[in-house]
Amino acid sequence: MNFTIARPQAFYFILLLIFALVYVIKRYSRIKKTFSEKNGVRNQVYAFRRFKVCFISRSIFRTLAALCVIFAFAGISWGTKIIPVQKNGKAVSFVFDISYSMETKDAPERTTRLQAAANYAQQLLEYMEGVRISIVLAKGDGIIALPLTEDYPAIKTLLNNLSPKLMTAQGSSLGKGIRCAVNSFPTQTSESSFIWLFTDGEETDGNLVLSIEEAAASGIPVAIIGFGSERESEVLAGDGVTKVKTALRSAEILKVIEQVEKIKNINHSTKNPIVTYVDASEMGSAWKLLKALSLTNSELEISYESQPIERNTLFIILALVFYMFSFIFGEADLIQGKHTLFSKFSSLSIVLFLFSSCGLKTREGKQILEGSLNWSKKNYQEAIANFMNVEILSEKENDKMANDYALCNLATTYIMQNENDAALEKFDQISKDAPENIKFAIYYNSGIIAHRRGDYEAASKLFKEALFIDSSNIDAKVNYELSLLGKNIQEKQLEKQLEPVIETNNNTSFEKELYSVIKETESKQWKNKQQESEKSSLDY
Repeated sequence: MNFTIARPQAFYFILLLIFALVYVIKRYSRIKKTFSEKNGVRNQVYAFRRFKVCFISRSIFRTLAALCVIFAFAGISWGTKIIPVQKNGKAVSFVFDISYSMETKDAPERTTRLQAAANYAQQLLEYMEGVRISIVLAKGDGIIALPLTEDYPAIKTLLNNLSPKLMTAQGSSLGKGIRCAVNSFPTQTSESSFIWLFTDGEETDGNLVLSIEEAAASGIPVAIIGFGSERESEVLAGDGVTKVKTALRSAEILKVIEQVEKIKNINHSTKNPIVTYVDASEMGSAWKLLKALSLTNSELEISYESQPIERNTLFIILALVFYMFSFIFGEADLIQGKHTLFSKFSSLSIVLFLFSSCGLKTREGKQILEGSLNWSKKNYQEAIANFMNVEILSEKENDKMANDYALCNLATTYIMQNENDAALEKFDQISKDAPENIKFAIYYNSGIIAHRRGDYEAASKLFKEALFIDSSNIDAKVNYELSLLGKNIQEKQLEKQLEPVIETNNNTSFEKELYSVIKETESKQWKNKQQESEKSSLDY
């Protein structure tokens, strides 16, 4: 897996994030001190426990969101993908091994291997009109001796003067020469690129396999052209004293090719193999190289390059998710139990709705997203404005689905402002063939309104209808049971009122006290549940 970072300097922003965290911690300490000064009041102890959970949750999620933004800006990439690229034109990089082993005189006509390689390259140039050429020298290191050019006289002049003395680096690193050749091609080029390595196969650092893989990942095939005799000969090393034995290491070159071919998932041209070997002394060797260029083919070629997969979008999405969670968990009362936490998640449903397959148009979806964010922040006036804009747009464009969602969201927002009549009016305007999740919200929210008004019988019926649509909804089940309990209390109270009494005033007073106790007990059960259930009504 290739892991790269385009802009590592972006991580300096983490220092700013650390300073921000220090400020948040100090702020928390001050607030904690304020609460501790009032620890004699029981409600303050509970309030601090709730504040602690919300404050820490909000801080953690917003820190994660900030980190994701930094990672996105840093340009983190991992993995690779295959990119087909159209190519027109040719470019070849001649890589010459100019180590002292190439000074061995075992080439045809008793010339040195390096002289034979220069002559061979000049003969190739006669058939490469229109091809841009670069020359790279490889010894203990690699350098670009001549950038890509069509100035063939300049190329021939350099070929006539090849010598190990052109570089002072010791050893023989063919891998560095290939890497240098890859760098000689522009990163964004429309030309098909090739690397031809002129060498006897003598290598001292063993980087050839890795460098060929890197070239193949860029869609550049490599051809290794061997010079010299298979018989070993003696040649003076760079110190002019030591004699070493050298020969054409064709077997070693073939092992390198075999290792490269075993590596999978390397992107390369479909017309050319990753790496090939050609013995310069064989008949038709030059034709194999020229054929690989496809000079007679004037059509566009398709080559395949390996490019890193940027993960900016992933980190941006994570940042948005963490930021939304900071609002959800920052207001959730985790101490009151799992049902409260469950109902809090429903406030995110209208945001996640945009990522579902509801089919809203861009403008309407944007307005609902803004309204959802304002709703989660309890900016109900702004949320109403957003949802009303969606209602108007959907009516103009005759988008029934968007209109239903806008009306449902608008009604739910009215409920949060205790505008129950206005909410019921909006529910009545929703079409009869609305989606099931909207019908569930209508019954559920209407049940809340009925319970608020003390009509427990109607509330129980409405929650029952909601459960017929979604029987797995925990909030609807709890509210249904509470409505039945309220209905039973009302019926018993009515029976007591019908019984004859002697002392009307005292009995009525007793009944009121009893009813207030029952009402208080029931309201404690309903109060927290009702507030949170109102939010879960948006769960579509």
